[in-house]
Amino acid sequence: MAIPSSTSFVRFCQKGITASPSFGRRTQRSFLASLARPKDGLKLSSQARGNTFNLPSGRMLGYHSSGDPDGVPVLYFHGHPDSGIQVTGHLESTVARSLGVRWIGLDRPGIGLSSPYPNQTVLDYPADVQFLVEHLGLSRYYILGTSGGTGFTLACAKNLPKDHLAGVGICAGVGPYETGWDGLTEANQKGLRAWEQYPNELEEYFTNEYVPLAQMADAGALRERVKSDFQSWFSGRDRESLLQEGALSMAVDVYRQVYAQGARAHRVGVELNLRSWGFALEDIDYPRIKLWYGEKDVNTSPEMGRYMASKLPNSRYKEYKGESHFTIWRKEIIEEMLKELLDR
Repeated sequence: MAIPSSTSFVRFCQKGITASPSFGRRTQRSFLASLARPKDGLKLSSQARGNTFNLPSGRMLGYHSSGDPDGVPVLYFHGHPDSGIQVTGHLESTVARSLGVRWIGLDRPGIGLSSPYPNQTVLDYPADVQFLVEHLGLSRYYILGTSGGTGFTLACAKNLPKDHLAGVGICAGVGPYETGWDGLTEANQKGLRAWEQYPNELEEYFTNEYVPLAQMADAGALRERVKSDFQSWFSGRDRESLLQEGALSMAVDVYRQVYAQGARAHRVGVELNLRSWGFALEDIDYPRIKLWYGEKDVNTSPEMGRYMASKLPNSRYKEYKGESHFTIWRKEIIEEMLKELLDR
């Protein structure tokens, strides 16, 4: 699932640049600039890890594996900002081994060890996936996409060979831009508008606020920042879920992947979901795509899932009562989603 790093700009926008209707553009830019202060004197380097594969274009693709090495391959398409390293967590690895699943979590361009891809589009992604699948010798595989990885998941459903792609699922997925933002909190909507209006300033903010912490050899300072953020931003079951030891440690690992090459990949990921993915849902003829959503999700709302389900042929939609964007990613539900994805 996508880590809530993006919530930092939501909260920061809510408390700062969007706090007053009369807060002008120039003042907003000054406010952003004041928060984007460089951290001087730090020795920084990428802390990214994972496996790598050289694409024919010369770019490198980073990926992660866990679970049963001889199991059914399930490609995990991470959310945003997020990383395929999620599949190496204790929770994900344990569930995969129990079900005979081999997780393969890809890092999209600019994240972890994956090379940047200037001017990339959502529809460029299936080619990268196809090259990796051939490299790994996978004759039959499944895809599970989450959150901000939805567009890439559907692009693969549209363009990858159907005789090898055995099943496609989406957990708490963002809808296409034309879906709108129904069901999102006011803070989330303000955050997205801020990215539309101030992308340069927000990229600079993340560059100076999170990149230095993510690139320190010692992860202690990053861990304390993440823990403090989660305690401040969330309450109830969301806070309890995110502050569990496994979830907190994974969030630190994910931040180190996301910001290993700076904050540009964070920005690009947002921008790709703030415009058309380059295809209509009606153009996807892959049948029986499965969608799972939490009833209380205000990051990628059930309204988005229902909209996509109404457009995708013979899709199957399930909503979990009382679950949110973060609480849906737990053992019992992951097991259920994987079983349904694999038609067991």
